[in-house]
Amino acid sequence: MRTMLTVAALVLFVGALSADDKKFESKEGKFSAKFPGEDKPKAVSQKAGALDLYITIVEKSKGGFAVIYSDMPADVVKAATPAKLLEGGEKGLVENFKAKVSKSGETKFKSNGKEYPAREIVAEKDDLHLRVTIVLVENRLFQVFVVGPKEMVTGKEADDFFKSFELAK
Repeated sequence: MRTMLTVAALVLFVGALSADDKKFESKEGKFSAKFPGEDKPKAVSQKAGALDLYITIVEKSKGGFAVIYSDMPADVVKAATPAKLLEGGEKGLVENFKAKVSKSGETKFKSNGKEYPAREIVAEKDDLHLRVTIVLVENRLFQVFVVGPKEMVTGKEADDFFKSFELAK
């Protein structure tokens, strides 16, 4: 009996280790997240107006899981309140996707014992559903993003992905 308990504890411990091994860490982006599935996240960058967007994504089924960040100019950050900057991020998202917002609201994102202003958004366009948390950390704007069929965006994998997002220490 004692041997079975030891083996069970060892299996649980090894399982916990392999789950932590899947955590993707971006030194440049200063974040980490556990992307679902076996595929390694891809990192790409692109321009959006004057901003450089850095995207880390795992495509899955008919959608994907992503963390996007961009550094906003200091004068833009100083000229607006965090709430206005986050509202602007939502507006840009809606305009880019031509999506209908079904839920939107201010929240706080907690990481490493600190709180940061954030905004949660749920939207849809046709059969595509979006779930996004936008977080403002000084002048860096993070977008934690799941897009795909409704069951993917509202499912456990999406919940786990959002919960796993952390800022680097």
